[in-house]
Amino acid sequence: MRLRRVLAVVFVVVLVGSGIAVATLAWVTGRALPQTSGTLTVPGLDRPVTVVRDGAGIAHIRAETVHDLFMAQGFVHAQERMWQMEVWRHISAGRLSEMFGESQLDADRLIRTLGWRQSADRDLEALGPDARAVLDAYVDGVNAWLDQERGSLGLAFMVTGTTPEPWTALDSVAWQKVQAWNLGSNMDEELFRYLADARLGDPARTDELFPPYPEDAPVIVPSDSDTATRPAPERDTATAQIDEDAATAWRAVAAAAALPGRLAGFDGGGSRLGGHGLGSNNWVVAPGLTTTGGAMLANDPHLGIGMPSLWFLNGLHCAPVSDACPYDVVGVSFPGTPVIPIGHNARIAWGATNGNPDVQDLFIEQLDPDDPGRYMLDGVSTPFEERVEEIRTSGGPTYYQTVRTTAHGPILNDVDGRLADAPLMSLRATATAEVDRTFEAILGVNTATDFDEFRESLSLYGAPSQNFVYADVDGHIGYQFPGFIPIRDGDDGRGNRPRAGDDGSHEWTGRVPFEELPWQLDPPGGSIVTANNAVVDAAYPYFISDRWDPGYRAERVTDELLARGEDGLSFEDMTELQLDTALGRARDATMWLMSAQPTTDDGRVVLDRILEWDGRCVIDSLGCAAWSMFEYKLQRALFDDDLGPLARDYVGTSVSWQVVADLFDEPESAWWDDVSTPEREGSVDIVVRALDEAGADLGALYGAPSGWTWGRLHTATFKEATLGSSGIGPLAWYFNDGPHAVGGAAGAVDAISYRFERAYPDPVDPDYVPVGPEGVFDVTNLPSLRFAIDMSDLDGARAIITTGQSGNPFDRHYNDMVGPWLDGETVPLPFSAAAIDAAAAQTLVLQP
Repeated sequence: MRLRRVLAVVFVVVLVGSGIAVATLAWVTGRALPQTSGTLTVPGLDRPVTVVRDGAGIAHIRAETVHDLFMAQGFVHAQERMWQMEVWRHISAGRLSEMFGESQLDADRLIRTLGWRQSADRDLEALGPDARAVLDAYVDGVNAWLDQERGSLGLAFMVTGTTPEPWTALDSVAWQKVQAWNLGSNMDEELFRYLADARLGDPARTDELFPPYPEDAPVIVPSDSDTATRPAPERDTATAQIDEDAATAWRAVAAAAALPGRLAGFDGGGSRLGGHGLGSNNWVVAPGLTTTGGAMLANDPHLGIGMPSLWFLNGLHCAPVSDACPYDVVGVSFPGTPVIPIGHNARIAWGATNGNPDVQDLFIEQLDPDDPGRYMLDGVSTPFEERVEEIRTSGGPTYYQTVRTTAHGPILNDVDGRLADAPLMSLRATATAEVDRTFEAILGVNTATDFDEFRESLSLYGAPSQNFVYADVDGHIGYQFPGFIPIRDGDDGRGNRPRAGDDGSHEWTGRVPFEELPWQLDPPGGSIVTANNAVVDAAYPYFISDRWDPGYRAERVTDELLARGEDGLSFEDMTELQLDTALGRARDATMWLMSAQPTTDDGRVVLDRILEWDGRCVIDSLGCAAWSMFEYKLQRALFDDDLGPLARDYVGTSVSWQVVADLFDEPESAWWDDVSTPEREGSVDIVVRALDEAGADLGALYGAPSGWTWGRLHTATFKEATLGSSGIGPLAWYFNDGPHAVGGAAGAVDAISYRFERAYPDPVDPDYVPVGPEGVFDVTNLPSLRFAIDMSDLDGARAIITTGQSGNPFDRHYNDMVGPWLDGETVPLPFSAAAIDAAAAQTLVLQP
C-alpha cells in the first residue's frame, strides 16, 4: 500500500540511527505534551478561566461567561486531541487523500459525492444566534491553541507532513454528518439485498436471511394493541442481472462507505452489509425500585476499538450559574465539537443508544433516452444538478470528481468507474436531505431542567436518531426517540431494497411528526431498557425500521433488573450489570446439540464443554471458547456455499444469529444443504462437521484442551486508526496498546465484538490476507464508555472511557484507563465545585 511505503520512508529518514531515534522521539513527544498546570495566556478570553484536572485527567472548565467556557473547551480539546480532530475534519471534508495519499481516494470520492460538507454548511447557516455564538467561541479556542503550538506539534503531524489549517465552525458542524452516516446507515443492507437477489435468484430467499423481529422479544415503547408481525413488503419479484465487475464495484462503494466510521472510531470493522451485530445499552430505574430512593441511569454505547477513545470526559461549569451563563454539566464530549452529548447537569441525566432507524434509501434512476444529461422523474425529463470536486492527494496527482445529483440525492455510480454502465443509483438520506439542528438540540439538553424541556430540546434533533433515556433529581424517568424519520409511499412504507426513482411512486412524502415519535415518562413498571432492540411494535402507525437487534441484550437487562431488584437495586447493581457476559443466543444450545455425535475426540470436547457451560463469556471460560468457535464454523458451513463472496458480509451478523436459531426448528431446510457436495445434508450433518472443525482448530492453536480458553481467542488491541494501523512496527509500538485478553462477547450485555469477515478474501482488496482462526475473534467493537449515576448523589457518578483522556503518546493519561476498563472498573466523575476541588490533581489558569 502506498501509504505504508511513504510512511516507512519518512519514518526512517526522520529517525535515523538508534541514538538519534531515541533523542528525536523524546524531543518530539515531549514538546507535544500539554501544559496542565500554572498559567497560560490565551488571547480572546474575556476573563480568567480555570481548568481543573483530576487524577484521571478529567478536565473541568470553570468560566464566568458562555464565550469563555466554550472557548476554553476548544482550547483543551486541542491540547489533548488535535491529531484526532485533524483526522476527523479531513474525514468529514473528504480530504483524507491529502494526508494519506491515493489509498484513501475511494473514501474521498464517496464523501464528496454524498455532500457532507455542503449539507453541514446549510446547517451552519440555519443555527440560531446563541448556538452560533457557542460554536464560534469554541472555534476561537481551538485556533488560540494552534496559534501557540503550531511549531511544536506531535509525531503524527511530523510524519505525515500535515500543517493544520485554522479550525472553522464548519469543521465542527460537519462532524455531525460523520456520526449520522455511521449510526444511521442502512445503505449497506439495501446493497446486500440487491446483490443477494441476483445471486440467489429469488428475493424471497434473500428475505429469509432477514427474519422479522421475534414476537416475544422486548419492545421499548409497546402499544396496547396486538404485536403481530408487520406484513412483509410488496416487492418486484424480477431479479436484476448483475455482472461480476458491477457486483464487486458496488461492494467497493460499500467498503468506501465503511471507512469513515473505522477511521473516526465508530466502527472498528471493515465493510459490512446486512447488519453490524454491535451493541449499546442504557436503562433507567425509578426511585421505587432502588435502595437509595433516587432514580438511576446507566449507559454504555458500544463503538469501535481505537486509540485514543472517541470520547473526552469533560465538565463545563459556569461560575456562577446564571441566566446569562446557564451551563453546569459533566459527561463526555467529542473532540472537535462543543457540548456534552451524554452526561448530567444539576437537575437531569441522559444517555443514548442507537435506534437503528431506516433513514437511507437507494433509488434506481432512469436516464432520459434522448439526453444523457437528464433523468426521468415522475415521467418528466429533469436535468441533473452537477458540481465538480477537486481531490488533492499527498505526493500525487489531483483528481476531479463530477457529482451528479437528482431530486433523491447524489448518484453513487460515479464513485467507481466500473459502474458507468450499471443502472444509476442515487441515495436519499435524512442527514443530508434537509437542515439538521442536532447541535442545537444537544446544546438545549445540556441546560434542560425537566422532562418537558428535555423533549422540547430534542424536538430540534435530526440525525442520527437515538434512544435517549432520562432521569432527574425529582425521581422521574423517561425516554424519547427523536429525529427525522421519513414517511414513504409504496412498499408498505419500508425501504429495504433499491426502489424505482423514475415513476414517482416511492417518494418520501414527509416525516413522522415529533409529537408522534415514541416517548415515555414514568412507566408503571418503573424501568426503561434500550439495547438497540425494537423501539415500537407492529401497531405503531409509522415505519421506523425492521432491523433491530434480536433483543437478547434487552431481555437480559430487563430480567436482571427484575431479579436484582427484589430487595431494591443498588448503584453497584447498575454498574455490575454493564459487565454481564451471559450469551443469550446460546442458552438453547443444549437442546440443539444433545443428539449430536462428533466423529473426533476434539469435536467431542467442544460438544461436552458447550453442554456443561454456564453461558458466560469470562476470560477463563472453556465453554465460551468452544461455543464461539463452533458458532463460527456452523455459520460458515450454512452460508458460504449459498452466498459465495457475499457470505463475508453476512456471517456473524446479528440477523444471522436469529436465522440460525430458526433453522434448528427446520432440520431439512435448504440452507443446511451444502450445495458444493453431491449429497443432501441436514442439520445433524452440518452440526457435527462444525463441532469437529471447531475442535480441530482449537487443538491446532492451543494444544491440549486445558488451554482452550476464551481469553486466548478473544483479545483487544487499541490501535490508532491511521499511523498506528499502518503496519509499520515502530509506529505501532509508539501509538498502540495491546493485545489484551478480554471477556464479553458479541451479543452479551458486555458486547465486546469481533468480525468473521476478516477470515474471508476481500474482493475489493486483492492484497488482503485473510486471518486464520487465531484472529477471527480479535476485538473490533466494545463499550466505548461506561457511565452510571444515582440522581440522589450527583457527585457519586462513575464513568470510564476505553483508553485515556490524552491523544498524545507517552502522556500519562494516554492509556491509563485501559487497565481499569479491562478490569471492569470506573473512575469518579465529580460534579460539585467542592468535589472537583477535592479531586484536583492539576490546575491550569487561562488568562486573557
